[in-house]
Amino acid sequence: MMTYIVIGICVILLALVVFISAKPISMGIEARRNVNLKSSDENNKQNINLDSNDSSITDELLKLNELKKDGVLTQEEYEQAKKKLLT
Repeated sequence: MMTYIVIGICVILLALVVFISAKPISMGIEARRNVNLKSSDENNKQNINLDSNDSSITDELLKLNELKKDGVLTQEEYEQAKKKLLT
């Protein structure tokens, strides 16, 4: 009889531990999913920002080329400015 009582108490304690730990475990899993989603969103935003930077560099190069064609910049000045933009 005493054995059944001990086994019953152990089963109840095990169920209580599982019940208590289920919520934090599920919260941890959800937090990890959110972190993964945030990092993928940030990567997408960085890709978008890189594209906009590329177009601004292209615009700057076009402006430099126009200045060189108009005679405002010499070939050396143009090369220096281009090198500065590309690095």
